[in-house]
Amino acid sequence: LESRTMSTKKIAIIGSGNWGSVISIILGENVQKLPETFDQEIRQWVFEETLGDKDKYPGQKLTAVINEKHENVKYLPGYTLPNNVIADPDMGSAIKGADILVVVVPHQFIKPI
Repeated sequence: LESRTMSTKKIAIIGSGNWGSVISIILGENVQKLPETFDQEIRQWVFEETLGDKDKYPGQKLTAVINEKHENVKYLPGYTLPNNVIADPDMGSAIKGADILVVVVPHQFIKPI
């Protein structure tokens, strides 16, 4: 058999609503169990928005809060995201070098992105 060097696979997530946040927890935890198979950092594209007065951190950017608190306080409050999941408001940056894209965007928002 031919011998070849296997490199780890990089995962990126497009979308950060409730479903996107749940899948980021599942993937973030699972790639940590398989470091020989998967790159340990998962970048998640987050539609950048400023949190409103009724949100937990009013006036702050959602990506900054997710990266600092490891919680999507707007769409999945009360659940901790793994430290290896990085919120990124720039789509190009979030998916750069990804081998696997997980798209979790509602159909009505696909065309605008």
